[in-house]
Amino acid sequence: MLRELEPVVREAGKMALAAQKGSPREIKPDGSIVTPADRNVEEFLRLKLPKILPGAGIYGEEMGCSEETDAGLWCIDPIDGTSNYAFGLPIWGVSVGLVRGESCVLGLVYLPVLDEMFSASAGQGAYLNGERLTPIPAGGIAPEELISCPDRILRMYPAEDFPGKIRHSGAFVVDGVYTASQRVRGLVGVREKLYDVAACLCIAKEVGADIRYADGTPLELAPLKRPWTRLEKAWIIFPPESHFYLP
Repeated sequence: MLRELEPVVREAGKMALAAQKGSPREIKPDGSIVTPADRNVEEFLRLKLPKILPGAGIYGEEMGCSEETDAGLWCIDPIDGTSNYAFGLPIWGVSVGLVRGESCVLGLVYLPVLDEMFSASAGQGAYLNGERLTPIPAGGIAPEELISCPDRILRMYPAEDFPGKIRHSGAFVVDGVYTASQRVRGLVGVREKLYDVAACLCIAKEVGADIRYADGTPLELAPLKRPWTRLEKAWIIFPPESHFYLP
């Protein structure tokens, strides 16, 4: 399916890129920004995905959630990093993942400004523009290495609890694929929804990342399939054997 999906996700990204300059902004009830491009890209993907995998459910940020079926559940974030996008920053991406049960079995993240396509399927490795990503080196994070950590995490824990140098792009999928490609050594998240994380979970798993809640308990996908349910505890995509934990 990746061969069929990649041109579709790439086209979605190009649609968003073409509409970025001067795109009007609206404020949703939760205070976040949405643009017409968010809705147009999701609508485009909702038309294309059933042709690739008939019968699967779809969960998108802008147009709601249907039930998972035996075929799975598509998880769409049409523009992740909408605030960046709306204000003209280049750091945003289009994300499509396929979840079945407790597994993310397909994931694609396209960063249109950089023309970078990250893709993965379960058991088949992860790729950047067709070149296979190498496994994440095991071990701790050195003081000079980077980790992604949003400001809301720093309101929960002191900065001294984290290794490395803290960075955050403002777009989860960017930090997720940067972690998988080891531009960033690790990622700490909280309050993301399934459509935010699904694609990156597949990509990160295929490079051997340690994916779990930061307190050491397993990350479970089933609760996140309920519409608008968030990851309420701190969780991580980290190198294996990092021995990093938060209370």
